[in-house]
Amino acid sequence: MIENKKKAYLRYLTTCSETDRLEYRMLVAIVKRETRKIKRQCCETFVSRIERDLHGRQINAYKIIRNLNRTEKDNLRLNPTVEHTWLDYCQKLWTEQFND
Repeated sequence: MIENKKKAYLRYLTTCSETDRLEYRMLVAIVKRETRKIKRQCCETFVSRIERDLHGRQINAYKIIRNLNRTEKDNLRLNPTVEHTWLDYCQKLWTEQFND
């Protein structure tokens, strides 16, 4: 689905026609709708799991509540990316764009 959107965008960039633009915008709307639906489903399963844990084993529910009530929220540790890795990645994207 996302690949189709990407191809439609590249097609629109090369032709600049109104039909390609409309097709691209339609695919953008479809992708947004589907991602919202997937996120909503994930949230619902997460909440239902917490509710189920509240009535059964309460270990996981209390762990989640304890993490929500913590004062220090930032526990994400990022690995710094080396400059040449970004350069290789951007060059790969650039060559893919013109080879497709």
